[in-house]
Amino acid sequence: MSIADSLHKILQTAGKNETLFLLAAFAGSYIICLVLIPVIIKLSTRYNLVDKPNERKVHKVPISRLGGLGIVIGLLSTSALWFIYGNSVLLFHLLTGIVILMIIGIVDDLRELSPKVKFMGQIIAAIFLAHAGLLIDNMFGIFGITQLPVVIQYLLTLFIVAGIINAFNLIDGIDGLAGGLALIDMTGFFIIFFHSGELSFVFITASTAGALLAFLKYNYHPARIFMGDTGSMILGFLLAAAGIMVLVISRGQTSNFQYSEAAIIVFSIFLLPVYDTLRVFTGRMINKKSPFSPDKTHIHHMLMQTGFNHPRSAKILYTANIVIIATGILMRSQHLSLVAPLLLLEVILFSEFLTLYKLIKAWFKGRKLKNKALKMQVYNRLLLDNIEEKDG
Repeated sequence: MSIADSLHKILQTAGKNETLFLLAAFAGSYIICLVLIPVIIKLSTRYNLVDKPNERKVHKVPISRLGGLGIVIGLLSTSALWFIYGNSVLLFHLLTGIVILMIIGIVDDLRELSPKVKFMGQIIAAIFLAHAGLLIDNMFGIFGITQLPVVIQYLLTLFIVAGIINAFNLIDGIDGLAGGLALIDMTGFFIIFFHSGELSFVFITASTAGALLAFLKYNYHPARIFMGDTGSMILGFLLAAAGIMVLVISRGQTSNFQYSEAAIIVFSIFLLPVYDTLRVFTGRMINKKSPFSPDKTHIHHMLMQTGFNHPRSAKILYTANIVIIATGILMRSQHLSLVAPLLLLEVILFSEFLTLYKLIKAWFKGRKLKNKALKMQVYNRLLLDNIEEKDG
């Protein structure tokens, strides 16, 4: 079933009130963000609140990094709708985490905070999620481990939430990429939550999707604004919360899928950005550099280096993300220990394909230059012979 068919079925089965509220959440966030982004661009230019290009960045002109502010205000403008069918305590904890990350993100986008300060903010936001009951409490039989002790549940949850936040922060490297990937992931979570009857998170994902769609109008190549750390951290936080929520609701007796199936789906949704982050960090440490030292070794940088432009690079990664998620959904009934290596293999093959493509392209380019140089030598030799014959 396609996404369009799923959405059509959702609107058919939803009650009248739910449908109206759902459309209000999506449309309200979309309109607010669509109106705010041009204002933010104008004010950022007027007060020089822009990201200036340098040797590590791919943009060539100063661009505002405050797009995340528009996204957050857009989705928060419809947050009252989240409480209609939701757990107020959980939602207040979620909103508190969003506000914490928004403050840290705005300050960082304007004057750059140290990684330690940002990481502490991410941990505090993750603590609010864990305290609200969004905890990872099971290892699905990996290494023979199932139920985890409470302390380990908290530590693992904090580690994973911070990891996903940073993964989305780091993959935000070319026009439209992080926003597009987040929109794909939010659409997937939207469908899961609706079919599971978790309406509060249906509204959360709808609000976020609406704000993202408006933001991408200005962020897709050529970008007029970036989401900055404000946007990428909050999107990572919301996606992490959605992923853990899928695991939580799968434990219920009325759930449409088992806990292990939920784990596979969530794993597939987050695999691309998380794998890219781990790959880059590992490469930096092998080269005896800080894992947080900036460079151009992310997958999107590799695509750009092989000759793909911004839109094509983003579309390739959108497609890769959709393929990985589709594989996870289709194989969700299998054991995680079987599916996880298969999904990982897909990402590795994709990553290594880029490396192979680059090598083949360089080889052909080298042969072309070599043949051209050989032809020039022959031409020069013939020219010299002709001059010598005339002189003789």
